[in-house]
Amino acid sequence: MANELLEYRWENTAVLALSPGGVVVGEQIARRLHCTLSLLLTARISAPGDDSLVIGTIDQTGVFTYNSMITAGEMEEYMEDLRGYVEEQKMQQMYQMATVVGANGLADPAQLEGRNVIIATDGVKNGMSYDAALKFLDKIHIEKAIAAIPVGPPEVIERIHGLVDEMHYLYIPETFFSVSHYYTDEDKIDPDTVMPRINNVVARWA
Repeated sequence: MANELLEYRWENTAVLALSPGGVVVGEQIARRLHCTLSLLLTARISAPGDDSLVIGTIDQTGVFTYNSMITAGEMEEYMEDLRGYVEEQKMQQMYQMATVVGANGLADPAQLEGRNVIIATDGVKNGMSYDAALKFLDKIHIEKAIAAIPVGPPEVIERIHGLVDEMHYLYIPETFFSVSHYYTDEDKIDPDTVMPRINNVVARWA
């Protein structure tokens, strides 16, 4: 993926990772391109008792993005019934994300302003983390939003392609299972290693 993006090595570029797994991918890109790496954590909020029904996502700054695949009328009905539950889930997810990134782990808009921003992840299943990231970046003046997605379903890759300025991907399987299915390293990312990876990027420029 880093090789796909080498044209940005001498450009004003920053890498924005969307998950701890995205930090692992983004770390390699940032080291090769000699640019900064930051993290924007997002978390899904699903309907109670139905993990497949995702109401929306919240990022670590507290911004909530509704699931764009649910119609406005359906979403209004859900929120009438679930507003209290969703607010409780927002608070819970914000607390959990804070334990990963700490007080100084927030993506800094000033670090992204005026730059080409490579949005890195280890893979996508439904693309909602990208929806949340683009909503976050919408408030910042950036040059380009560049997607870096190692693997994902074809319909999701195509949808995200229409939302960003530039798309880079490595593999689109005919039948998508889960992101972890396409990696040989099955170890979960230790949350305690996330910020050291980000902070050590500049020292380890390749």
